[in-house]
Amino acid sequence: SDTPTSMLTLFVLMSSPNLPRYIEQDNLLWDRPMLLFFLIGFIIVGSFGLIAVLNGVISEGMFDKNQLRLEESRKEQDALIFTIEAKAAEIHATMDLNEIGEATVEMARDSMSLVSKLFES
Repeated sequence: SDTPTSMLTLFVLMSSPNLPRYIEQDNLLWDRPMLLFFLIGFIIVGSFGLIAVLNGVISEGMFDKNQLRLEESRKEQDALIFTIEAKAAEIHATMDLNEIGEATVEMARDSMSLVSKLFES
């Protein structure tokens, strides 16, 4: 009859194949062997196609979720690095430096407790 009805019939056949129903219709499939081959091929190819689409949708969802998780992790790491840099600059600013901007060994040893607390937090 019309194309939408044919497409709906093929979709119903693919989603729940019921070949005995077609066999019982006045030898429909035996009188038209090409229709039989088409229906069998359509059911097989259509089933694999639906499985592939479902697999693609699930994989894409997992990929997007993983990307979001990676972005959040990267933002957390960037914030942590920024905090450590700021606190390290504060520690450096409290040290007595010589003319060329270097601290003495004793001064570096004294500030090690502050540096260790920085990395513990």
